[in-house]
Amino acid sequence: MKFLRLTPVLLLLLAMLCFAGAYFSNRYSQNPEVVLQASATRLQEVLMEAELTGERESTDLLQRLATGRVSFRSLTSHTTYPTFIFRGEEVVYWSDHTIRPDAEQALQRFHERLLETRFGKFLALRHVEGPYTVLTYIPLEISYGISNRYLRDGNGQGIFQGQNVRLVVEKLAKPTNLPRLVSNEGNYLFSIESLQADPITGKYLPLALLLLGFGLYVAGWLLLAGHRFGQGLVLQGVALVILPLLFFRGAMLYLGLPFSFLEVKLFDPRVYAASWLSPSLGDLLLNALLFAVLAWYGLLLFRRYGVLRLVQRVSGWRQRVLVGAITVLTFYGLLELLFDFYTSSFSNSQLILDITQDIQVNGFKLLLGVAIILHVGSYLVGFYLLSQLFTGIVRPSTRRVGILLLLLSTVCFLSVGLGLEQVHLTLLGIALVFFLVLRLTGLKSAGAVLPYQVYLFIFLMLGVSSAVGALAQYEHFNRQLQLNKQNLAGNLLTDNDLQGEYLLVERSQEMARDPVLRTMLASPFVNLDLIRQKVGKYYLRDYFDKYEVRVMLFNPEGRGVAIGGTLPLTREYLLRNARPTDHPNIYLVRDGGRSFSSRRYVAFITVPAPDETARPSTIVLELTLKKLTANSVVPELLIDQAFFQPRLGTELSYAGYENGRMVYSEGDFDYVNRLPPSLFRDARFYTTGLALNGYHHLAVRSTDRSGRLVVVTTAMYSFSDWLANFSFLFLLYSFCWLLLMGVVLLVRGHYREVLRTNFSTKIQLFLNFGVLVPLIVVSVAIASQVTNSYKRDLLRSYQRRGQAVQENLLKNRALLTDDANRADLVDLAENVAALTETDLNLYDAHGELLVSSQPLIFEASLLSTLMNPQAVSALAEEGQPRVLLTERAGTLPFNALYLPLRAGTVRQGRPGAVVGYVGIPFFDSEKDLDNKLTELISTILNIFTLMFILFLLLAFVASRVLTEPLKLITEKLRQTTLTGQNEMLAYESEDEIGLLVREYNQMLLKLEESKLELATQEKEAAWREMARQVAHEIKNPLTPMKLSLQFLQRAMQDQRPNLDELINKVSQTLITQIDVLTDIATSFSNFTNLPAMRPERLDVAPILRRCVGLHQGSQGHNIRLELPTDADAGRYVVFADESLLVRTFNNLLINALQAMPVGRTPEIVATLEAIGHDRVRIGIQDNGTGIPEDVQSKVFVPNFTTKETGSGIGLAVARRGIESAGGHIWFETEESQGTQFFIELPLAG
Repeated sequence: MKFLRLTPVLLLLLAMLCFAGAYFSNRYSQNPEVVLQASATRLQEVLMEAELTGERESTDLLQRLATGRVSFRSLTSHTTYPTFIFRGEEVVYWSDHTIRPDAEQALQRFHERLLETRFGKFLALRHVEGPYTVLTYIPLEISYGISNRYLRDGNGQGIFQGQNVRLVVEKLAKPTNLPRLVSNEGNYLFSIESLQADPITGKYLPLALLLLGFGLYVAGWLLLAGHRFGQGLVLQGVALVILPLLFFRGAMLYLGLPFSFLEVKLFDPRVYAASWLSPSLGDLLLNALLFAVLAWYGLLLFRRYGVLRLVQRVSGWRQRVLVGAITVLTFYGLLELLFDFYTSSFSNSQLILDITQDIQVNGFKLLLGVAIILHVGSYLVGFYLLSQLFTGIVRPSTRRVGILLLLLSTVCFLSVGLGLEQVHLTLLGIALVFFLVLRLTGLKSAGAVLPYQVYLFIFLMLGVSSAVGALAQYEHFNRQLQLNKQNLAGNLLTDNDLQGEYLLVERSQEMARDPVLRTMLASPFVNLDLIRQKVGKYYLRDYFDKYEVRVMLFNPEGRGVAIGGTLPLTREYLLRNARPTDHPNIYLVRDGGRSFSSRRYVAFITVPAPDETARPSTIVLELTLKKLTANSVVPELLIDQAFFQPRLGTELSYAGYENGRMVYSEGDFDYVNRLPPSLFRDARFYTTGLALNGYHHLAVRSTDRSGRLVVVTTAMYSFSDWLANFSFLFLLYSFCWLLLMGVVLLVRGHYREVLRTNFSTKIQLFLNFGVLVPLIVVSVAIASQVTNSYKRDLLRSYQRRGQAVQENLLKNRALLTDDANRADLVDLAENVAALTETDLNLYDAHGELLVSSQPLIFEASLLSTLMNPQAVSALAEEGQPRVLLTERAGTLPFNALYLPLRAGTVRQGRPGAVVGYVGIPFFDSEKDLDNKLTELISTILNIFTLMFILFLLLAFVASRVLTEPLKLITEKLRQTTLTGQNEMLAYESEDEIGLLVREYNQMLLKLEESKLELATQEKEAAWREMARQVAHEIKNPLTPMKLSLQFLQRAMQDQRPNLDELINKVSQTLITQIDVLTDIATSFSNFTNLPAMRPERLDVAPILRRCVGLHQGSQGHNIRLELPTDADAGRYVVFADESLLVRTFNNLLINALQAMPVGRTPEIVATLEAIGHDRVRIGIQDNGTGIPEDVQSKVFVPNFTTKETGSGIGLAVARRGIESAGGHIWFETEESQGTQFFIELPLAG
């Protein structure tokens, strides 16, 4: 026992040691260089294995080249890493189109080396076979220069995937002791630098110690709390659980654990950050668990201290109204807190939980969903407790008044809240709806006896919490949409990008000082692509990703490099509609009426030559703001996440006005005919916006008093969208609750009891499951079928658009082979792309890119200028008319359709030669499918939820209708008796219940007949038994009488002398026996002819006192009377016959005195006490011999007695009289110790 008492203390001490170990292991961990060296050993093995794979595949490829068995199909199917085959400087085969090596790399002499290109860092392997050169690129680090949801720099797609390291070339780094990785031949390739100082000790050891310490900490306090619970000290036990957890949680928040020393992504504020209480998603989960523990123990204390009983004792109607109002307002307060929690979860996270906006699922979204479910479950406990208090305070007598007040209040607050879009009034209306349904249906009170009512009550609470969540989602969407509209309108109204201008000045100065650029521009052979890459990837990244950048170079003589024209002419052309900014050589260009749709900057950067005496070169930058469209994913793909404009919802349109006249519009909305001029005079049009015909419009005025304004229009967040979120939350919560109930039933082994419930519950459960299962199957089947239909429709639309593109391009097929008219080909591509609303890439007959309507995709290195090798294989090698492939840009999957462009001549039935290919990337294909699936899932959820709720209600009503006759039958069966009058049931239906009713009525008829027959038989049996008893009792005295008379007769015959003496003696004997016969006759007369009962209101206390006083005068015994203090107050009034009570009390007292064994002093105790509020109990106890067990069942049987004298009628008469007065008589006995008789009578109200 002593050890058990010390166990909690030992656990807490061990927990403190673990916490200290976690701190010191993090602060004074293993040498990072040693740990990094261990990581380098593993990475070296991965690198060598990858190199061996590349060498093996290259050797096989060289053998195929020697025999001429190389094709695009064989290359893509037999290579693991991107592989390119050059013939001289021309690439003839390739297995990957996301990267492309430079031609000079094929001419360089090396076997293996680290190459850093604009696509990233690669381990390049080079092999030569005759005129062919094979380059294998093993990806190490991928570089996009852009970071967003689709693109991430680093080794995520390289062979070092999952390793938190960075590649460093030793000669460019400071002298360090970084681990060096070498090739299979022992040549140095690169070094690695860890992006985390201590990836092993700094991650796993502190985490393990922290978790172990927390487990010991909780176990110690739970043991201490268990001791208090065992002693009945519930409040102290709860405090020993809650307070240490609160302290530990507060310490974690104060110290920033575990993210302060352990960068676990779950606790990263960049994923989720709401407040100091929930600085990360992991903290939100911990808070949810703690909140659930608090709710559980709150429920425990609520039941332990009988709060509901205290409320039920409130008697005055004013007090009840006050408690009821406080309960409703507290419930409303909980709804407000739940609404704030929902809003915080939706607003402070990068995760989109709106089912109408995003259906993608990832780990963080699942964890956020778990946190929300735990929080909502805790709030449901509060809802349950308040509903208990509400049902405990209301009375049946005030039901109509209460329902009327709740109904009027609900209609008032809910209609006003929804009409004026006032969230707080709407929440109050939802609270009133909850209590109105509770009062109308009596779910909570009926749930105590009907299990299915409990399920309905739970679903009601889940519906309330889901409605609040959907309302919070609606408010968050509208608030975020309004903010995004204001930002968009502000960007359209603002001419100058002040931050961009400042940054452009800084980058221009850096470019002018860059020695590499100065040298490259001064060279007679300027590499335009390399300069563009350096300018775009190094100087104009991040903030400038939202601009389309065009780089033009002019040599010291002012002539354009790779473009026509001169610097003065270009300057004159670009600055035609430009105005200077506050910075020199930076100009803002306004395109006339397109001032709302474009912002264009032109910057002239003078780059001095390395030789300061030589003339400088000039770089001209043209930056055009990328156009925002609602249906394209390309802007989101090309813009850094930090500068991307959030989505503005569906059906985005906007228009620019100058002095009341529309000068520009974008989108499908018809502002001229569908936007009334009266809206411009409404103040709400410029603050919260106005809703009109399913669209929401917000206007933003320019701050420079130029008379310009922008109207941004989006589709409204409809009721079906709200319903979809409600349905999603309701089904999610319902599934979790049912899953939890199933687990609890399985663990406790009570799952069989579910099937043993009452008939009403079975009806409703079977009805619901009978509808729910087919509904799930049909929903899944429809979703699968419609999804496949959507995919087929998308494919057909791609083919139609591809055919339209092909037909338009074939009309100008000559431009594909005319290198001199490349500008015309660019115009053609842009025109066809605009006409068919597609992006397109034109390739020559060898798969080299000619022009693209989206050149930024290639400039950003998302794709190379090579055609997809699978498309080349299908179209060129297999002769297919078209091919649809799934490609990937970063993590964005998209469909791409490729078609051949053939010459127009056809000879001998064969198609003309291929002059080029067109590739149509559908970057928004995944987005289109997601949108359609989102609509489908929302519709199915709405239908499913509405049907589920409808069938819940129908099952509830049906069970009541079906079981109402059964309840009537049950009530009648309870009243069925053999002695009273039984009523027949009236039921006119011909169903199974009608058959049961008819059989019941037939049973009553038979019962009546049987009752009459039984009564006759009982009477006859009673008289026979009476005759037998009378005969037996009479025979006993007749025998001595007969013998005495015979003796007297013989004496008279013998003439005995003492005849007179004998006559006297016999006469005395006869008189004695005649008296016995008289007593027997009197006793039987009293039993068979009891006088008619004369019940009246009388006080039991004085009657009992009088009877006890009559027997207290006897000598040699003690009779004690114990009455309550209020015996004289007239409280113990019953409705009975006074003479019956007197006879019964006297009989019991006499029996108690006669039951004494010889030599024992009688001790008799008579008591009187109240039982509850409506009954009184009289007890008479003796210390006699007790009643033997074998005769206890015969005590109240007539004619049974254990005494030498007596008829055995007294107790039978007493029982009959007590029961006729509605009471009950029984006894408790113990042999050799005594017996106590009890009489219990109902009070007379």
